[in-house]
Amino acid sequence: MKSVMTTVFLAVFINAPAAQANKYFDDCLAAQVATADDSITIGQLRQYCEAEQSQQAMEAATEQAAPQPVDITVTENGVETKDESALTRRIFLEKKEARNPFVLLPHKPNYIILSNNMSSPNVTPFEQDDPNENFHFQPWETKFQISLKTPLAYGLFNDRADLFVAYTNRSFWQQFNTDSSAPFRDSNHEPEIWLAFKNDYELFGIKNSMIRTGLSHQSNGQSGKLSRSWNRLYADFIFEHGNWYYSFKPWLRVAESREDDDNPDIDEYMGDFELSALYQAGNHNFDVMLRNNLDFGENYGAIQLGWSFPISTNIRGYLQWFNGYGESLIDYNAHSNSIGFGIQLSDWL
Repeated sequence: MKSVMTTVFLAVFINAPAAQANKYFDDCLAAQVATADDSITIGQLRQYCEAEQSQQAMEAATEQAAPQPVDITVTENGVETKDESALTRRIFLEKKEARNPFVLLPHKPNYIILSNNMSSPNVTPFEQDDPNENFHFQPWETKFQISLKTPLAYGLFNDRADLFVAYTNRSFWQQFNTDSSAPFRDSNHEPEIWLAFKNDYELFGIKNSMIRTGLSHQSNGQSGKLSRSWNRLYADFIFEHGNWYYSFKPWLRVAESREDDDNPDIDEYMGDFELSALYQAGNHNFDVMLRNNLDFGENYGAIQLGWSFPISTNIRGYLQWFNGYGESLIDYNAHSNSIGFGIQLSDWL
């Protein structure tokens, strides 16, 4: 009976429509003929394989229409991809990592600067808070930043936006000041939430890859005259051009009542926007940050330059220089000039 069914199958296959004469249909029908019960007809086998073929075609069409992941190859030295954009690579790897529950991803750069040398420590707010105390801060300290984020939702607004929350801590530790019990001169806390919208608008070869819009709270966790805090609504326009990556981040301070405002003039010193750029030259990253209030009568702002370079597979050396206002919240209205060297655990890209 099997040999008869095989003969009938070959005859049917030869005269079948060309759309059915493909490898999948051929393999399916041959497999069913070889294993089917004698009571099953050739017509039933054909119907089964045609249904399987249609299902496979639908799955293939869906897969082809879906956004394709970046072609990434994991090597001994790290990750390589055919896509030249470091921003695209980072977004893809973050989404891949975010499949794990309760994942924490790097947000802003994570680093520790073991010797952050200041030109002159600002003691004024501490003396105002406690006039009877003789404060003595050393001009060198340890500065570190821990910044982590986690996704709350992917694919919002017709798969155009992703929702994130993050927390960033930047601390200034008088590690070597044993005479004063090695205090933390200031610690700044910044929780934030934002929507990241994918974009592909391009002008003159410069691509606007992403627009982030969110809410940020920043404070130093102190009370009384040492308390500093503010809230901001911001938009962050991220561009890329070759090995250059840019961020233009304007913000609007959320108004507070006068009696609850610890620092009513903080936006005058911190400015109205932040302009950042990062250049990748092989394994070396060079970054710059600029802030300004655009008030040429009383102009305040800041500049920060950074250079990171590989030391080992997972650790990079980091050199950072800051000049201006707002390196820490306690110094938002005091000019500071510092330079330091340390290690970096993660960069912007």
